[in-house]
Amino acid sequence: MAGERQYASSFLEESVGLPRNSVDPGEIPGEFVDALTEAMKGSEGARSPEPLLEMKVQEVGKEITQSILDTQGTVVLKERWPRAAKYAACLTHDVDSLSRPIGHVLKRRARFSASDLVLAITGLRNPYDNISYVEALEKERNLRSSFYFLSCDYDLRPKAPQLRSMANAGWDVGLHGDFGTHDSQEKMAEALSRFHQVTGISAVGVREHYLRFDFASTWKVMEDSGLRYDTTVGNTDKLGFRIGLCSPFHPPDENWKPRGIVELPLVLMDVTLWGYLSATEAQGLSEFERLKRSVESVSGLFTILWHQEAVRMKGGRIYPALLDSLQRDGCFVGSGLAVADWWQARSEPLVRDGNVFRMENAPEGLVLKSRSRNGRKPRVSGAEAEADGDTATIKSKGGPLEVVFQ
Repeated sequence: MAGERQYASSFLEESVGLPRNSVDPGEIPGEFVDALTEAMKGSEGARSPEPLLEMKVQEVGKEITQSILDTQGTVVLKERWPRAAKYAACLTHDVDSLSRPIGHVLKRRARFSASDLVLAITGLRNPYDNISYVEALEKERNLRSSFYFLSCDYDLRPKAPQLRSMANAGWDVGLHGDFGTHDSQEKMAEALSRFHQVTGISAVGVREHYLRFDFASTWKVMEDSGLRYDTTVGNTDKLGFRIGLCSPFHPPDENWKPRGIVELPLVLMDVTLWGYLSATEAQGLSEFERLKRSVESVSGLFTILWHQEAVRMKGGRIYPALLDSLQRDGCFVGSGLAVADWWQARSEPLVRDGNVFRMENAPEGLVLKSRSRNGRKPRVSGAEAEADGDTATIKSKGGPLEVVFQ
């Protein structure tokens, strides 16, 4: 269990935002180590309707933080999201298809509005290619998302200029893993190569088709292929949290060392609502709001999968309402790449040396919260500090950052 305990220690430090080496592996509750270990193995027992493991992370983190404050007199923590946003949302779209025969459209005509059906029948609109429509919805709100494309099920060549233009404008264009890529290094390499040859884009993010995932091998395949993040781990036929987590994390390797790749757990997939649960649009909106509040309660990441094919169909057409709801909350909203980049930047170690806390390269927008005893006040460089009694809010300017308690 030594490896698992050490991994739990690094996991807690990163997730809670604690200074490096501030968590003694031997003092972590065994129950928490066991729960985290089972989650990283993909145990069925880790599934939960609420982010239960995330709640345990916060509970244990609070206990450790209080212990540090009691014994050392000061403590500094990194907030999770840029400018201390209360939670984050990650917008993603799988592209399972780009066109369907008119017969397919007619068989599913009940899902389309009358006007969209007429446009499809007359050939004036392809109801299964909504990439430009989604792009416009998000651009109007100054938002960006991720699109994941299959490399061999449809011809991407006509789309390549558009995808490069979107990537240049801030959208994340990644790989939707083909059949077999989740457990084969060779097939993953082939898929990434095909994708690059056709689009000219080197994918750094991935989601596996049908959420195929092998906890014993998939992260290794992805990391060894040069991918920087994955966002596959989620549920298909039920709502909830596949491993009880809704925050980014570095998964363990076979020796329980944190990998370089970042996992962004999936929280809500549109197909779950309309395909598996046969929800109405009102029910879908209600479930979206419920899950959003669950994520917010733990300052987590609300990763949403909304297939681009479905945004003009009944059910999928509520996507603009989801965007507006997120914007009203004022949370941090980004693509998979933006979230993964932020998490990697935030993972820059916060190092403690007595009453001095340092980060060599703190990202702009990072907020630290400090607590002290006996009236100690922080003096900062590379940041701005706002004190309120024994607590302070420290806002990084980007670059070297130092907090000194006098």
